Amino acid sequence: MTNIIKTSLLAVAMAASSTGAYAQSWFTPEVEQRAEAMLKNMTVREKLIYIGGVDWMYTKDFPRLGITRAKMSDGPQGVGTWGASTAYPCVLMLASSFNRDLAHDYGEALAKDCKARGVDILLGPGVNIARAPMCGRNFEYMGEDPYLSAQTATGYIRGLQDNGVMAVVKHFTANFQEYDRNYTSSDIDERTLHEIYFPAFKAAVQEAETGSIMSSYNLLNGVWTTEDPTLLKGVLRDKWGFNGMVMSDWGSTHNCVPAAKSGLDLEMAGNEIENEDALREHLASGEITMADIDLKVKHILQTLIAFGIFDKNPWDGNLPATDNPETAQTALEVSRDGVVLLKNNDNILPLKKENGSKIAVVGNNALIFAAGGGSGLVTPFRYTSYYDGLKALGEEKGFEVSYIDQYDHMQGAMFNGAGSQTQGLKGEYFNNRNLEGAPVATTLETRIGYEWTMGSGVAGVNKNDFSVRWTGVIRPTVDGEYTIRVSGDDGFRLSFNNKVVLDEYKTGSLRTRTYTAQLKAGQDYPVRLEYFQAGGGASIDFAWERKGDEKRFENELNKADVVVAFIGHSAASEG
Repeated sequence: MTNIIKTSLLAVAMAASSTGAYAQSWFTPEVEQRAEAMLKNMTVREKLIYIGGVDWMYTKDFPRLGITRAKMSDGPQGVGTWGASTAYPCVLMLASSFNRDLAHDYGEALAKDCKARGVDILLGPGVNIARAPMCGRNFEYMGEDPYLSAQTATGYIRGLQDNGVMAVVKHFTANFQEYDRNYTSSDIDERTLHEIYFPAFKAAVQEAETGSIMSSYNLLNGVWTTEDPTLLKGVLRDKWGFNGMVMSDWGSTHNCVPAAKSGLDLEMAGNEIENEDALREHLASGEITMADIDLKVKHILQTLIAFGIFDKNPWDGNLPATDNPETAQTALEVSRDGVVLLKNNDNILPLKKENGSKIAVVGNNALIFAAGGGSGLVTPFRYTSYYDGLKALGEEKGFEVSYIDQYDHMQGAMFNGAGSQTQGLKGEYFNNRNLEGAPVATTLETRIGYEWTMGSGVAGVNKNDFSVRWTGVIRPTVDGEYTIRVSGDDGFRLSFNNKVVLDEYKTGSLRTRTYTAQLKAGQDYPVRLEYFQAGGGASIDFAWERKGDEKRFENELNKADVVVAFIGHSAASEG
């Protein structure tokens, strides 16, 4: 491990307390003059609509003025918006490397991926301090240490911006939870803000010279960050000397007048709150002045000018996604350097046959592309699951690897019809939420236990807004009382023995419902499981447990010499 970072909280506090005039080196007199000239030639209407984005991931364009639109993409651990891309280890693992040079390489690799897709602005890195373990975005942040976060973010931003792509540092500030995020206030005293929660943002401005800062959804000490003049003007611009643009997170702008006057420049994804009609009304009443609007527009213009966005050739918009072996190599290096091994009792690692020939793998994360969800999710060109990787290692080293599920997924008890000996349920996939029309794909599935992060993986099926119907019979091999368990995100419905027994066919987060029945061995019980996905997380799990067999999982594990457990959050529960 190279380039070890060492410091003390005292040094952090001293650095955080410094004030004084400062300006990013990209903010030159020529940049400012060009922005002012453009601003002077804009109509009032052009100014009023320019302070909001368009088409989800773009700024607006005015060709007559030479103002072209800037293309953005979600990050921070890969180009997440425009199709498949290199999926990097999360930035928390990057910080775990304690390696400034690797952080720069990470940003440089991201810039290559962005430029291959015509992306001008990457929405990353995330630098909030992990205050609570429940925060759904902790994987997007850089841990608990303000100095480590600041140094890692500085390398990342420089690597990105040195190679022609603007960074957007987020979420300013104190974004500690996703639940009820629009109405939660992070209440923090001034000293704690400056010593713990501000240093990474300040370093992003003064050391890395980031082009943009993104505000957060939450309130800070009772004030929404999108309309907090103390934060966006007093700290960011007056104390730190920030010259770039401040943008909102998508849908985080709450009120027109305070957002217009308090330091927010660009409302994303569009003019939902600061729309033309609302702005004109408040201009007429005197609550907002054209000077307020002009300053916002000027900040956007001078930043995009400085990063050369108006001087680039217009992007095709349909550039093919590039599978770059160089950036994939960087992702691998971060994985290797960021791994932290806390213990290795009896030198059990690396796994070898001498430690036992039977390896049991548990946890659904072993079977999927395990990653955080939401805007931090990236669709990789390909991936190897942990289970497949361990199986390959077992073949090489001479030990047996098997997957043991906590739940009994009825493999061997599901058949595609009454009296049939063909195992598995018939799956029918539809490109709508309501199982309507002809299925676009038909499958035979022997196990229904899915946590989809990138769509179902079935050819021709939508990534979002799709539905599935599985039909067939369940044929128990042992008499008993069985509890059938269905978990899903979004909607699901189960018909068993020609009767609807579970009905959750509505949008909602991950939840579990059960149905218990006395079943006879050898008898066919018709089953129909229906599911729809409406965007965001996607998971469906169909399993059962026989009364008296509660220790099945424990008994199976006891047969193994070594257990490798892949536990924790995934895209279905975090992001």
